[in-house]
Amino acid sequence: MKAASCSTIDPVTDSSRPEQPVSSSRIPDKDLPPDFALPLVALDIGMKRIGVAVCDRFGISCRGVTCLMRRDHGWPQQLAKVVREYGAKSVVAGLPKNMDGTEGVQAADARAAVAELKKTLPLPVTFQDERLSTWTAKERLYAQGLREKKVQEKLDQTAAAVILEDFLASNPQLTGKKL
Repeated sequence: MKAASCSTIDPVTDSSRPEQPVSSSRIPDKDLPPDFALPLVALDIGMKRIGVAVCDRFGISCRGVTCLMRRDHGWPQQLAKVVREYGAKSVVAGLPKNMDGTEGVQAADARAAVAELKKTLPLPVTFQDERLSTWTAKERLYAQGLREKKVQEKLDQTAAAVILEDFLASNPQLTGKKL
């Protein structure tokens, strides 16, 4: 069964940062910030938890690594530690759009979380449409034979990995893959 995915990206712009030269590790693309490069960290931003996933420096493998508690006001600093640990150069944040493509309360909340994050973490950030990512993650975890409790423990970070996989699939110029 092939999982459904969406591939719309929405770059986060920060006009206060001067433009930097494009990294030689990627081909420039008009939809991405000019300094966007691998490896990436991805976020599945929820109202209670933030799932975190990373990819390798070639964009070949993606995996969930942790889940941060949103109510912990130190979550941006915790994420900065993950970024340092994995050497991430850019961030992909899931944007929870409605099924009709409009943005609602959850999308506004995700944008606010990214704005908060950018105060602590000076990396380029772009949004990835995350419709159905949690559903896909849940299907994967159940397919692995996990029980409900384990599925709930790993759901957010697995959804972040799905978001990252969708992003990389829709931006082959980052990895050098052809469509």
